[in-house]
Amino acid sequence: MAFAKGKTYISGSYGLINADFILARTLEEALKSAWDEGSFSKVPNLYAKGEYALSNHLGLGLNIATGGVIAHVAIDSLNSQNMQIAEDLTHRSWSALARINYHVLNDDVWDLYMGMGIGLRMNTVRVTSNDPITDRWNFPVNLGIVEKHISNSFSFPSVGADLTLGLAYNVSKIMAVYTEMGMAKSAIQAGLRVDF
Repeated sequence: MAFAKGKTYISGSYGLINADFILARTLEEALKSAWDEGSFSKVPNLYAKGEYALSNHLGLGLNIATGGVIAHVAIDSLNSQNMQIAEDLTHRSWSALARINYHVLNDDVWDLYMGMGIGLRMNTVRVTSNDPITDRWNFPVNLGIVEKHISNSFSFPSVGADLTLGLAYNVSKIMAVYTEMGMAKSAIQAGLRVDF
C-alpha cells in the first residue's frame, strides 16, 4: 500500500502561490508612487513534515513551514556618510503544526488524503538600513497593518492552521512524489515523500 500502518513518512516540499507573494505585490503597488527604486522578493515557502501511520487510513504528524518577503528601497536622501539611504523591510514567518491526515484512497501506488493541522505561527518583522544613526524606517505610505514608523525589529506569535487535500504517487517502494492544495501557508505545494 502507498500508506501502510506502522510506517513513518518524512517529506519535504516547496510552496507556490502564497500570502507572501500577495504581500509583495501589495507593497510594490503601494510604493510605486513614492519611489522609483524598489525591489520586492519572496523568501521561498519550504515545508518539512513527519507522519506516523496509525492505520492504513489515519496518520498523525508534525508540519514545519517557513517563508517570507523582503522589500528593498532606495530613499531620495543621504545618510551622515553622504551615501544614498537604502533600507530593507523583511517579514519572515515559521509555523509548527500538529497534523492529522485521513487517507481516503490508498492502493499500491496512489494515496489521496485530507489533512488538517493546528499549532503555533511566529512572525518577525525586521528593518535594516545603511544609515548608522537611525533605528526606524520612515515608511512612505500607511499600509494600515503597520505604523508609518516602526521599530527596527519585532516578533509576534499567532495561531497557525491548515486544511489541505493531498495526492501522492509512489515512484518506488519507499519514495513518492506528492502535491497538496488548500488553505495553508501556500495554496499549492509539491515535493517528495520517503517512508521508513
